[in-house]
Amino acid sequence: MAIGKDQPRMWGRFEHGLDEKGRVIVPLKFREILGAEFAISTGPDNHIRIYPMAVWNRLEEPLLSEDFYDEQNPDLIFLQRMFGNSEIVGYDQQNRLQIPLYMREWAKLREKDPCIVVGNGNRVEIWNRTHWEDYSAKFTQDNVASASKARKASSQPSEVMLGAVGVAVGSVAAEDTE
Repeated sequence: MAIGKDQPRMWGRFEHGLDEKGRVIVPLKFREILGAEFAISTGPDNHIRIYPMAVWNRLEEPLLSEDFYDEQNPDLIFLQRMFGNSEIVGYDQQNRLQIPLYMREWAKLREKDPCIVVGNGNRVEIWNRTHWEDYSAKFTQDNVASASKARKASSQPSEVMLGAVGVAVGSVAAEDTE
């Protein structure tokens, strides 16, 4: 599913403290893209994700059940439950985001501890500093090369698909010449 190539992107890393009420400052460059209202959700690897509403709506749409058989799909149910841990929120008057307690607990964010706020293309992520450093330790040249190779392979048609297309094209061409 494409998230919109014309969608403004959010990149950069910032460090801010979490105050006693569970609030964190969202950098201006992210606030301008997120808008006044946005979705906040738990993410895998114990961090928090923040999405502009346009992106959130496109991610959420395929997860809406319209068929009884959908209710039996364990992958769909899993993703729906992940999205169930989300809220539509905005900023307070000082441009701080109040992170709900259950999300702070999920992400292991503690009062006065530094939070890492990372722009990740079409979303912002908030990490506990220790978890971010552990995750970032995996950013090695070998891991980046491996991930890039896997991503490239998954975005190209397989040889089986190309073979099937070749057969179909060959069949059409043979029919046209008869």
